[in-house]
Amino acid sequence: MTVNFSHFLFTKIKYSGLILLVFFIISCTSSYCKMSLTESEQDFSKKVLVHYSAIDIKDFSDGFNHARYKYPDSIPPWDLYDTDQIAGFAENMVYLQNPDGGWAKNLDFQRKYSLKELLQLQNQNKSITPVTYGLKTDSHGSTIDNGNIFSQIKYLAQVYVQIPEQRYLECMNKAIQWILNAQHPVSGGFTGADVFAITYNDDVMTETLRTLKNIAKNDSLYSVVPAEMRQKALNAYNKGIECVLKTQIILTLKDGTKILTAWCQQHSHDTLKPVWAREFEPPSVCSTESAKLVEFLMEEDNPSQEIINAIEAACNWFDMDEVRIHNKKIIKNPAIGEVLNGRYYNYEQVMADDVSAQDLWARFYALDASYDVETGARKPIKGIYPEVNTPIWCDMGCKYCENFNEMSKERRNGYGYTGNRPKKTLEKYEAWKNDLVK
Repeated sequence: MTVNFSHFLFTKIKYSGLILLVFFIISCTSSYCKMSLTESEQDFSKKVLVHYSAIDIKDFSDGFNHARYKYPDSIPPWDLYDTDQIAGFAENMVYLQNPDGGWAKNLDFQRKYSLKELLQLQNQNKSITPVTYGLKTDSHGSTIDNGNIFSQIKYLAQVYVQIPEQRYLECMNKAIQWILNAQHPVSGGFTGADVFAITYNDDVMTETLRTLKNIAKNDSLYSVVPAEMRQKALNAYNKGIECVLKTQIILTLKDGTKILTAWCQQHSHDTLKPVWAREFEPPSVCSTESAKLVEFLMEEDNPSQEIINAIEAACNWFDMDEVRIHNKKIIKNPAIGEVLNGRYYNYEQVMADDVSAQDLWARFYALDASYDVETGARKPIKGIYPEVNTPIWCDMGCKYCENFNEMSKERRNGYGYTGNRPKKTLEKYEAWKNDLVK
């Protein structure tokens, strides 16, 4: 067999050149992709760092605190946007939104992410199980808890005023639809993250209803919301108010007197009765969440007699001498820094005597004997449930304690068992009564 060397050499050169050409094209394409991605990152960085008029982020304080509290002084290791870099917040909301239209709780929307990081997180969220009016099953499932979802809706609406980008409007409308889907079809209530129940804790009911009301009234902020969606918001709002009125708690006091009081943190969707939530949140009358709910009801322009009765009864209950805690205050004693239940503390809270202290209110007050206060407890109950209309001090492990200081350091530091929000509510109540007469 005779080999034509010149033909062989030409063939090798031709194929080598082809191979080199292919490698050149691949190399250029790869470089182009890398360049495009770099350009996208650069464009993204420019966009999110622009300064506009600042938007208040106090509505996110609960979620942000939960995202950061494991770090000393709650200072996270990541960079944060300034409050006037509103496009950064909005982009985070767009990319971190779950496919069902909601968001996982405790996301730090102030955190500076790269575009690559956001795309990765968005891709991870694709497999999250959608949530309607049930309890989320995925840890990153959508939930109205810790100021979540309704805060994003309001924020995106405010951003859209300054940056009328369609993506932000679509993101907001998807979240509004999630809210509409989240309303229980029977009770009319909304569920938080802790238990499948009508939830007043973390202002789930209060702020969700406020959002629906503002959307329904065609508030200028929500004028861009489709008319059909605004009508659905109005229907959902009315149904939610009915739920509020039906769940207000009637107590039978020791002398047999029956009084209309306030609300529990959670109520059953089926019976509308108070229920257990977490192992330190027993069935009870709750002062703090009820106070904020009452203030919301006072915002009604033309309140029905049922709403007026609900407000008056709750405020009369707040003002009862036996409900107020006199001559006590919560103080923080310095302590060696440590992490308890994922939070860093360098202090210990105790309740101390102080004759000059302003009145406090306990978070929880006991129900009467007609209520079921055992079913639903996550652990065997320890201790004795208090007498009707007296403070409840419930520690981890469903353990009833006799007083605030008897509870564990972790709970005394990590949970708000006392407060003075009803004081503000009562002040507003006096002004509301005067306006009502007019």
